[in-house]
Amino acid sequence: MRLLKFTVFLAVLTIPATAYAWGPLTHVYLGSEILTVASLLPAGLYRLLKRFSEDFLYGNLMADSIIGKQFLPRDMNTHTWDVAFDLMEAAETPQQQAFVYGYLSHLAADTVAHGRLKGRRRYTGHTITELKSDSLVGRKYWFMALAINRHVKKRNDLFLESTLHSPFLSVKNNSRIYKGMVYLACLTPKRMNDFMDRNLLPPNIPTSKRIKKLHKESIERIMNVLTRGECSDVFGYDPFANCSNSKFSHLIREINEGRSRKR
Repeated sequence: MRLLKFTVFLAVLTIPATAYAWGPLTHVYLGSEILTVASLLPAGLYRLLKRFSEDFLYGNLMADSIIGKQFLPRDMNTHTWDVAFDLMEAAETPQQQAFVYGYLSHLAADTVAHGRLKGRRRYTGHTITELKSDSLVGRKYWFMALAINRHVKKRNDLFLESTLHSPFLSVKNNSRIYKGMVYLACLTPKRMNDFMDRNLLPPNIPTSKRIKKLHKESIERIMNVLTRGECSDVFGYDPFANCSNSKFSHLIREINEGRSRKR
């Protein structure tokens, strides 16, 4: 029990350094927007996403579920293209394939947000931008996230548990913690954007108008990935913002590399 409490505490400490880019409600919004224009996708993919739309939305949501991913070796980091491609190879059912397309869409969207925030305040900027963006899209997408069928959640959670790595907690416990964070996302007040735009906006934080433009760019990159497949130039952008280059971070990564070699 003490070990579990310590592990939870350690995982919570990593949350501020994770730099999620877009928040959970924004990712559900972006995934929902893709479904509205899915007829522009290749015919086979269009049919897949229309039939398993909730699996696709859940993939958009759950790509951020591993806490402390920055402590994993690069080839196991759950926020990289390589791991997403591994998931696609591991997908055995149409439902899993739709989920992974959502996962890929999440990463494509994050290449936009990560690429627009730089400098000393980059990671604080990510947090504020995430909150502003989730506030901007509204609670409709919070309800949409919570309304995803529990059977859809369960089958994809089991898929992630069989494929992903986690530096501290199990993948299952990571998912539980992350879903708790999604549940709390509704607390971001709708009026926060206008107040921050008028009073508290640091120079490196985009305005609400700018965030809407970034949403549009995110949708364009997602469509690029889904329509062009392996030929997409979006794969040249890194979806992961590494904010942990300390000696402690390197030590944890070395420990996890050793654990993976023993398996």
